[in-house]
Amino acid sequence: MYSSFVILILFLVFKSFNTKVDLVTEDYYQQELKFQDKIDQKRNAAGLEVGLKHEVSGSTIFFTFPPGHQSSEGTILVFRPSNKAYDKTFDIKLDENQKMVVTMENSLVGLYKLKVDWSNRDTAYYVEEDIYLSK
Repeated sequence: MYSSFVILILFLVFKSFNTKVDLVTEDYYQQELKFQDKIDQKRNAAGLEVGLKHEVSGSTIFFTFPPGHQSSEGTILVFRPSNKAYDKTFDIKLDENQKMVVTMENSLVGLYKLKVDWSNRDTAYYVEEDIYLSK
């Protein structure tokens, strides 16, 4: 009985040392300091009369930005919580209809977090949502 317990503990110690742990972000402390800014940016996005819209079709994401945001600047992060190797960041480049298409080539099927951080006319906006990519 005692030897089974020792073997179990050794197995758990070995397993814990070999488990890969990805941080959400490498500079998480600096990100925490900017948390109030994110709250303000989310409030700005929620206050828009017509908000940011997105539609997922397979591994392609179609964005429609609010009217009057054609000069928007910022980034779109498609973040896979389980493996940072599949994270992708895109600069916002809108067409004349405030639309943008993002293609997630060579991505795994599954859950991703969509983080859109943009500014327009000195006002910053932030939207974060869960999406599901398929083939």
